[in-house]
Amino acid sequence: MEMMKKPPIRLYLLAGILFLCMTGVLIQLCTAAQGDAVAAVGVRQGKYHLHVPLSDGIIYDCNFQPLNAGAPSVKAVVNPTPDTLASIFTKLRNRKEVQSHLQSVSPFICDLTEEAEGNQNLIILHGREMCRGSRFAQHLLGYQQNGEPMSGIERAYAGWLKSCAASADVTFTVSARGEVLAGAETTVLQHGQAGGGVVTTLHTDIQKIAEDALKTVRPNAGAAIVLDCKTGNIAACASTPVYDPDNLSAAMQRSDSPFINRALSAYSVGSVFKLVTASAALESGFSAKYMYECTGEVRVYGQRFRCHKQDGHGLLDMQHAMMCSCNPYFISLSRLLSPQAMHDTAESLGFGQKIVLAEGLESAAGYLQSEAELQIEAEKANMSFGQGKLLATPLQIAAMTACIVNDGIYSEPHLILGCTTDGKSLNRQEQPVQRRALRSDTAAKVRRMMVSVLERTASANGKPQNTRAGGKTSTAQTGQFRKDGTELCHAWMTGFFPVNQPRYTVTVFVENGGSGNQTAAPVFRQIIEKITDAGL
Repeated sequence: MEMMKKPPIRLYLLAGILFLCMTGVLIQLCTAAQGDAVAAVGVRQGKYHLHVPLSDGIIYDCNFQPLNAGAPSVKAVVNPTPDTLASIFTKLRNRKEVQSHLQSVSPFICDLTEEAEGNQNLIILHGREMCRGSRFAQHLLGYQQNGEPMSGIERAYAGWLKSCAASADVTFTVSARGEVLAGAETTVLQHGQAGGGVVTTLHTDIQKIAEDALKTVRPNAGAAIVLDCKTGNIAACASTPVYDPDNLSAAMQRSDSPFINRALSAYSVGSVFKLVTASAALESGFSAKYMYECTGEVRVYGQRFRCHKQDGHGLLDMQHAMMCSCNPYFISLSRLLSPQAMHDTAESLGFGQKIVLAEGLESAAGYLQSEAELQIEAEKANMSFGQGKLLATPLQIAAMTACIVNDGIYSEPHLILGCTTDGKSLNRQEQPVQRRALRSDTAAKVRRMMVSVLERTASANGKPQNTRAGGKTSTAQTGQFRKDGTELCHAWMTGFFPVNQPRYTVTVFVENGGSGNQTAAPVFRQIIEKITDAGL
């Protein structure tokens, strides 16, 4: 049998080439198919992000009660499956807001009225509601416009408050339609710690008492301040009228200027300044028994100054002159004092100097006559009973009163205690240094005069019924007149309580309010009675 012939070598080469070509084509086909599969997955899934604001920086009162924030809030990030929606439906704070999401397959954020149990389709986050539209302590806290802080503590501490904001970022893996892919990981990244902010000296309950009391005044323009006598802490600082923070443009058009913080604005002072004149005389060595006979008027270099009691008060010592608020007595007293004594005593009690509460939040300096100006006897006479060029703010009057009550130690009023990172612990801010402004015996004598004003005069409308207090009123002339020719006067009352162990100074100012005893004194009394009743 014939042997078979071997295929030629070139046939093997051809077969090999064909095999390699086929393998290459298969590899390309497989790679292409795999690429199409990867591309398809890329189309089918993606990331869906939700940013959840939880809390801004909080402004607290002295007891860590939030002033610009409400109750703790419960926020839910919802994957809208039927079971999840059913589980939270009765807990929704605003069902109308959620309605737009019911037909959606994408996750959304909503507020709940109560706690809910979280799961893979329901992420529960905790924060605090913010009260940007609050009217409470608004002249101190400030306001925002288009999210930007414009005034008050909001502006002074904007950087710190912003750094205290708490939020969360939630990321889902979703399909092209926005549906959360079952079994895919959901990440929650939290930023910041809720609770950080600024701690003030304000006491929420006392601030509310002051604001409520001011609502009764007519005309509705003025201020009420409550100071801690010992420390200078501002427990309350209210100004009226207030504005609607949700309608700032309308507030700017109002003729009653609601943006002005009247507690920090300077006005003519009137008879409450007699406390300073009495202090200057006592500091200069004059006795509280200094006697003067009031005949109803006094002349100073040809200029006549009248007493409000036209036929005069007769013979008075310093205490009775304070009780009667006799202008001629204090004019005569000032004529015995040097311009330097008058000026320096007033300056040591804070007149003519602004009080800085925070950056951009400060009282006006007012106006204190210089020693040179007080060389003019008529100017010194006017100053002795709080008239002439003299101007002061309600906060300055409160600080002066607190100094007298605190045995002559002056504590500059302050508003900020410090900062907190958690709403519980305080990083205390350095406080103003206290200094002696009056001798202790001077302060004690003037204090007794203030008590006699309330307890030994028949027309003391500022006398509280549930505790003992001391005080002094003013009816300060402004030099401005109504159409009927009557002069506009500011109403003042400043004082302290309780008498035996003084804790608070209260100062009330009513712009164009007329008589201090008729307008400011009832507000003064109401504030003291409410604080006493509340045991604050």
